[in-house]
Amino acid sequence: MTSDTLGDAPNAPDPVLHALLPAVLPADAYSRRVVEALRAAGREVTVHALPGPHPQVDPSAILAADIALARLPDGAPVLLDGAALPNLAAALPIDDRRLRFVALVERLRWTDAGLEAEEAMARWHLEQGALALMRLVVVPDAAVAATVAALEVPAERVVQAAPEDAGTLLTRLSALPPLPRPLPPPPPHDEP
Repeated sequence: MTSDTLGDAPNAPDPVLHALLPAVLPADAYSRRVVEALRAAGREVTVHALPGPHPQVDPSAILAADIALARLPDGAPVLLDGAALPNLAAALPIDDRRLRFVALVERLRWTDAGLEAEEAMARWHLEQGALALMRLVVVPDAAVAATVAALEVPAERVVQAAPEDAGTLLTRLSALPPLPRPLPPPPPHDEP
C-alpha cells in the first residue's frame, strides 16, 4: 500500500485506487470483476481484505476496516464492496470528509429473501446510512439502481456500469469533486 500523493496540494489525487472487499468473495462477484477491469484498464488498485461473514456485522471486519481506512492518505478514492457496508457503517462517518468513498453494489442486503422484518429494517438503516456517505454508488443494472433509489440516494450519484465497463467508472472517478478544505482555526479569544 502506498500513501504518497501526487504534488504538494492537500487535495492532489492519490494515483492508487483502494478497495475494501470481503476476504471471502466469489470470483464472479461484481466488485471483484470491477477491480479486475480497472486494473486491466491500467489503474493501480490496492485491495484491503476484510475478514468476517459479510453481510453480517462482525467485530473483526469492523476493526480491519477502521485500521485500513485510518492508514489511507487524505483524498484517496476508496471502492467499497456493497456486502461489506454493514460492517463499514460505523467507520465511514469518521473518514467521509477525508476520503472519497465509492460503493460497488451488486445488490442490497435489506432486500434479501427470508429476512425477518426486524433484520430487514436493521440492514435498510445500515445500508442507507452508509450509502448517504458515498460520492458514487456503482451498480450493474437498473433493478439494483431502483433499490438504491429506495434508500433516497440522489440519482446523480448512481452510476450503472457493467463490471467490464471500466471506462465509465474511470470517467466518473476522475470527476469526483475535490475534498472540502478544512476550516481555518478560530481566532484567538481575548480574555476580558
